[in-house]
Amino acid sequence: MNAYRNLSDSDLVIKMNNHDVAALEEVYLRYWAMLYQHARKMLNDDATAEDTTHDLFAKMLSNMGSLNIKGELSAYLYRSVRNHVINQYHKSTHQQKYIDSMKQYYDEGVSLTDDTILEKELKIRIEKALTTLPDRMREVFLLSRRDELSYREIAATTSISEETVRTQIKRALKILREKLAIFFL
Repeated sequence: MNAYRNLSDSDLVIKMNNHDVAALEEVYLRYWAMLYQHARKMLNDDATAEDTTHDLFAKMLSNMGSLNIKGELSAYLYRSVRNHVINQYHKSTHQQKYIDSMKQYYDEGVSLTDDTILEKELKIRIEKALTTLPDRMREVFLLSRRDELSYREIAATTSISEETVRTQIKRALKILREKLAIFFL
């Protein structure tokens, strides 16, 4: 290993491209601490900086024999660390956007969909329950709720007293509450 300490960076690159693991070990010994500090400065996180530096050397090991290092080895290594940090940043940004969109979908979309389905089902059940009311009671109730007529206007329209209108609506609401109780639990 001592012989590798005296080799130039370009000689080490040639040896790494000839699958010489000892050459990579020497590069690791020479540059690991500086690359770690470089990554740490960019990331402000010791563990992530360490992972980034180790990932770089693991990638170099797996690509041994086909390393395309042009120029200075140190420049290549620093650039690789910087690119890895940038790629991790973009990856985490995309992951966060995905997580945020899923959270928004869950917070808004799912409940909105559930609410829409429940609303449609409730409308169907109300219409069905209304058909079970006696004709006069249904007419009075619909004039009150759909046409938004006052008790006096309903009484004038149907030729019944306001008290009868009030009673009919009260009974209709009682019947509807019983039939639709499942929605109000």
